[in-house]
Amino acid sequence: MTNKNYNIPDQLITEIAQEIDMGMVCFINPETLELESILGNSYIYGDTEEFNQEIFAKVNKWKKYIHIKPLESRESFLIMEKFIQCCIPDKDRFKEELWNAISRPKSFQHFKIRIDNSRYRQNWFDFKQEELEKYVREQLRFAE
Repeated sequence: MTNKNYNIPDQLITEIAQEIDMGMVCFINPETLELESILGNSYIYGDTEEFNQEIFAKVNKWKKYIHIKPLESRESFLIMEKFIQCCIPDKDRFKEELWNAISRPKSFQHFKIRIDNSRYRQNWFDFKQEELEKYVREQLRFAE
C-alpha cells in the first residue's frame, strides 16, 4: 500500500462516513470528487453473476477508483467500547447496562436499543460520526 495525500473536502469525508454507517460501499474518484455508493452486502458478499445489472454496471465503472468498505463488526465493537469508556461517567449506572449490551451476541443491536432512548443518544451519534470520519481518512491515506 502506498501513502497518498488525497485532497478530499471535509464535507465529502462526512458524507462517506454517513454512507458506510448505513452499510454502503463508497467509491470515490479523487480527481473529480465524484462519489458512488453501493449496498455493502451486494458488493462484498454477493456473487457477481447474481448482481442486479445496475449494480454490476456500477461496480465495473467504479472499481478502478478508491473504495471504502463499511467497518467490520470488530471495528464497530471497538467504537462502542471506546464510547462507553470515554463518554459515560463512572458514576452513571447506565454504563453497566451498556457494557452488558455489548457483551451479548449481536452486540450492536443491544447497544443501539439501550442508547436510543437514553440521554447519551446524541453524544453517541456525534462520537460515532467522528470515529467513522477518522476511519475514512485512514482508508484514503493508504488507498492505492
